Amino acid sequence: MSTPFRNLRVWRLDAPWTKSAEEIDEALQADAFQPCAPGQAESLGWEAPAQGAEIFARQLGDAILLRTRCQERVLPARAVAEAMAERLPELEAREGGPIRGALRRELADTVRAELLPHAPLQSTRNWILIDRSAGLILIDSATASTCESLLSLLRGSLGNLGVRPLAFARPIDGSLTTWLTSGDLPAGFELGRWADLEHPQDTGNKVRFRGQPLDEDEVTATLDRGLRVTALELLWHAGADEPLRFVLGEDGSFRRVRIPGELLEDQSDRETEQDRLDADLTLVHLSLGRLFRALFPALGGVATE
Repeated sequence: MSTPFRNLRVWRLDAPWTKSAEEIDEALQADAFQPCAPGQAESLGWEAPAQGAEIFARQLGDAILLRTRCQERVLPARAVAEAMAERLPELEAREGGPIRGALRRELADTVRAELLPHAPLQSTRNWILIDRSAGLILIDSATASTCESLLSLLRGSLGNLGVRPLAFARPIDGSLTTWLTSGDLPAGFELGRWADLEHPQDTGNKVRFRGQPLDEDEVTATLDRGLRVTALELLWHAGADEPLRFVLGEDGSFRRVRIPGELLEDQSDRETEQDRLDADLTLVHLSLGRLFRALFPALGGVATE
């Protein structure tokens, strides 16, 4: 099993979390995942974190683990275009001219509806970790639209859900730009080999650095042209021989998170998949918790408003 939370976003709870894992599990059962019906484009719901299990909310210390499954029918645009091309001549002959505007959109909708039941199915799964002690919710996707969809599902299942995106007292891009420009990083952190830069007035003026030292003259020259940092790879040394690596985006997303290999020990000797999952997720939760406690103050502290 691949380690969850390689990409993630973080939300802050407005109030202490009071629901138990048992209460959450009961609420999620009503929105259990159901496979796509023949004419359905997408289906989203909850499933048990471990295969073969029946409990949807898994207690991990002071955290609660959830998993969603989204199944969608994959209908390539090329297939729709090909079917449209076959039907347009007949329709144009009947209408006495080119098909444009509303008629063309109506034909496209008809073609999609006819092809959809035969389109192949594809599933994606996402993890949600409710960290009650830290007052945070972690979702293992860096895509804002995906996270909002999953939070909407959680709200629908649990009712009231007071959360807000994690924000800091200082803009993240300002901190990242200062760190890259000066090379003076908070204690325990160092630069990686990945950076995205963008001009604040001309957003089409972008520069990306991949797999190269970020203290080179090329990087310095780019900063001198007034570009700001929108994403930066950071290495955090937490006592292990290997650092924890991640790319922090200006939007607060974490990408390419890599827990030190020496910590992610082989769990093949665990008796069940659930045991292996618990071990992996506990390690990830603890590692990210330690990272957050070091990183958040360096970003100015979590904004309270």
